[in-house]
Formats: sequence, structure tokens, C-alpha cells
Amino acid sequence: MAEKYHGQDLKDAHALAIGKIVMAWNEYHEMLGQTYGEICGRANWQDSLSEWQSISNDHQQRQKLLQAANAHLSGRALEETIWVVETTNQMLADQRNIGVHMPLMSYTDRDGTHQILPLAMFGNRRAGSMVGRDLLGEYEHFRSQIVRLSFFAGSIHYNISPMRQGPEVWEDRPTLTRWAVDV
Repeated sequence: MAEKYHGQDLKDAHALAIGKIVMAWNEYHEMLGQTYGEICGRANWQDSLSEWQSISNDHQQRQKLLQAANAHLSGRALEETIWVVETTNQMLADQRNIGVHMPLMSYTDRDGTHQILPLAMFGNRRAGSMVGRDLLGEYEHFRSQIVRLSFFAGSIHYNISPMRQGPEVWEDRPTLTRWAVDV
């Protein structure tokens, strides 16, 4: 086994946290794709999923979901789908992008304390928004918000499914916040 370099454990912790955001996001977007397929109808399931997967941009996929919802849903199902897409567009996508795309720097103080910090000195907005924050704590916050919204999207999927047994069962909308801790 190779010897660890100074700060490797902290870099590994950040890589793991960022990877968890990526995995949660991918699972969430697959749930949205399945919901899109459900809205388009069981008879069109495969074609709908192929169409969804052919779109390489997450935002455009969500807009496609919104168009399908507006054309085929009504009542609570439509209302909640709109809320999910708008919440994702207005907050969740930005959190994911901060977590995944923010440049980082490895810094060691004179006393030997190693830190991973947002690389904000060159004007990166994502990094600038994270200065002074507990990065690992915020990464976990971002991941947990994605998971909560994914669970809620699963509730929409369940309620619009023709395979559902029994009455609609709606979950309460999750409470989401911009930051884990306001500084």
C-alpha cells in the first residue's frame, strides 16, 4: 500500500462527499425520468425514457417533465410536479453545482494544519459563496436535500402511476434551506 501524502485523508473526505452529491443527483434525475415516463403513459414508457435519456442537459430534461406535466396532469399531481421542478431550478441545481464544480485548494498553515478551502481568489462565484463555511457540512446538506426531494418526487411518481393500489398518498413537501448553517 502506498504511503499517504500530507492532507490525503482530508482530500479523500472531500472527494467522497462530492461523490455522494453526484450519486444522489443522478438517482434523483433518474426518478424524474421515470416520472416523465409515467406521465407520458405506460404504452409509451420505453419511447418516453429513450427521449428523456437523449437530452444531455438536466435543466432541459426538467423542462420536458414540466411540459408533459402541464399537458397531462391536473390537481395536486400537477401542482407538486411544478413545485419540484421550480425548487430544483431555483435552489437544488445551484447547490449541486456548487458541490460538484467549485474549485478547491489545498492549504497548510505554518503550524502544519491542513485545510481544503474554496478557491475564491480568482473570482469564482461558487467558491466565493462557500468562503467561511464548513465545506463537508455543506456538502452533506446539499446531498441530503437532493435525497429529500428525490423521495418527494417518488411520491409524485407513485400517485400518478396506474399501477397504484388504493388512494393517493401525498407526502408533505420537504423543508429545504439554502445553507446548512447561515454565517
